[in-house]
Amino acid sequence: MLAFGALVDLSLAPLAADAIHRMTRPLAAVQGRQSQHVLGEIAVAQVADTRAPAYDNALPLVSGALVVAGALRIDAQRELRRRLASDGATVSASSTDAELVAHAARRWSDRVAERLLGDYAIVVWDRSRRQLIAARDPLGNRQLYWGRVGSVVALGSSVDIVRMLPALSPARDAESIGSILHHGWIERAEATALRDVHRVPAGHTLVLSDRAPVRLQRHWSFPEPAPLRFAREEECLAQFTETLDEVVADRLRGGDATIFLSGGMDSSTLAVTARRLAPSVPLHALTVVQPTLAPSDDDRLSAAIATRLGIGQTLVDDDAGPALAYLATPGRMPAQPLDEPDLAGLRVGAEVAARSAPVAIFGEDGDTLLRAPTLWRQIRTQPLHEVVGAWLRYRGTAGRWPWMGLEWRQRVARLRGAAPALRTPWLRRPPPPPRPRRDHPTRPLTTRALSSPQWDALHEAFEPSTTRASVLFTLPLTDPRLLEFVFAIPPVPWCQDKQLFRRAMRDALPAEVLARPKTALDGYIEARVAQWRAAGGADTPISECVAEWVDIATVREVLKVGSAYDVLDAWRVLQVDAWLMREEGRRA
Repeated sequence: MLAFGALVDLSLAPLAADAIHRMTRPLAAVQGRQSQHVLGEIAVAQVADTRAPAYDNALPLVSGALVVAGALRIDAQRELRRRLASDGATVSASSTDAELVAHAARRWSDRVAERLLGDYAIVVWDRSRRQLIAARDPLGNRQLYWGRVGSVVALGSSVDIVRMLPALSPARDAESIGSILHHGWIERAEATALRDVHRVPAGHTLVLSDRAPVRLQRHWSFPEPAPLRFAREEECLAQFTETLDEVVADRLRGGDATIFLSGGMDSSTLAVTARRLAPSVPLHALTVVQPTLAPSDDDRLSAAIATRLGIGQTLVDDDAGPALAYLATPGRMPAQPLDEPDLAGLRVGAEVAARSAPVAIFGEDGDTLLRAPTLWRQIRTQPLHEVVGAWLRYRGTAGRWPWMGLEWRQRVARLRGAAPALRTPWLRRPPPPPRPRRDHPTRPLTTRALSSPQWDALHEAFEPSTTRASVLFTLPLTDPRLLEFVFAIPPVPWCQDKQLFRRAMRDALPAEVLARPKTALDGYIEARVAQWRAAGGADTPISECVAEWVDIATVREVLKVGSAYDVLDAWRVLQVDAWLMREEGRRA
């Protein structure tokens, strides 16, 4: 489902026609097949792709006293069916994804999402219990927002859908806006830029009923698997390939797929896997290039990969449009401020991807998946002889020592009281401190990165409500099944320099790709800022709307003469200001 909204009156009273009509207005911005379903105290409005994948065909689902709505693709169905059967459910082999959710909700009620994998934002209304359950997938691939006025609850895939609930306050959340200005995202996972519109955090379930307090409970945590040890390298690679196959196969259930392909290991590993698993499924490669701002060998290498796999390739030139170009069209502003200076370019890429397929496979984030723990962490969590043996073997085969980690430098700096460099000198008030997060016992660097609120901003940017394109992005390399496997294997050698990917793909990719080190787009930010300044961007007006949070004179100075990375931070002011001005226009 590209976008959806739902209204539920927990008291079972029929919904007002005006409230239903208001909910449907924001959906008009999303291209696709619109439909509306009114079932007494619940109404569902949605936009589906005209090439709707099989897992979207049965929404909303009415099954007895249950109504299932949302956006969903349920993975690992064999295991889910086995669990349902062992708990007494009779599940047909042809059951749709929505029917599986309904079976699970009957068996496990508000714990339904504990056994679900996939990309989903699900809403389950149980009329018999007068209970509303809303859940979001483990890594937050699909957005889910909610708001409540009295007994009426609005839920949807975008802030703009929920804010249409009659009598819901349009008041801004000052702390959230300050967080966006400082960090580029909202630190509180359950908050939005509007005080009375809330987000269901990734891996959480919201439970609402007419008379009970609101409950928000975690249904997924990062795995802590028992270690896997293999006698031979081939055994590890075989199990990795089997796991990756399952992950990619689930995402190919929608038929055609576009793969965002670069010349690096992450996207090329996914492309090889997809082509091998589904030789008859039309695959399309899309490569974003910056031939003048950041020339690289991605263009040549991605073309070689596409040719080798027999996949057609489309190039999207990201040089032409200057940063912040999307601010020129206030009517296409995101539902809440996003730190996405190249949103116009992202929209172009999404539109090109949508022409080829309803699903876009994106290679984020192999770097985080295979981020090795430090030497100190390995010594604390693995037998010492294993650590020493692995390090010596790696030194003998690779000719260098594994990555050691530099946590000790950070600790010394903290002990000395060294203050971090201030990147936002224009902020009028200090931001709230980051929320404490529990460290994973063996892979804290990976879990810190993947639990960062920055991911919510990324997924929100990919939502069709933001891109305005009929395509759903999916990120296989953050799948919980891959996380569980990688967390169980020795970090040396597999997590060093992406050896897991390189060795698994050694017969499938060109030698130059396999040997290519991690390559940054050197000079890209500097060139982007220079291009923006040359187009007069530093003279962009700044309204008084943002003066509550920032010193405007200091922002102007940074935009004119600050370093490229200081300007990158200051661009957030312009994006927030444009959103605030739109909000003022709405109030008027």
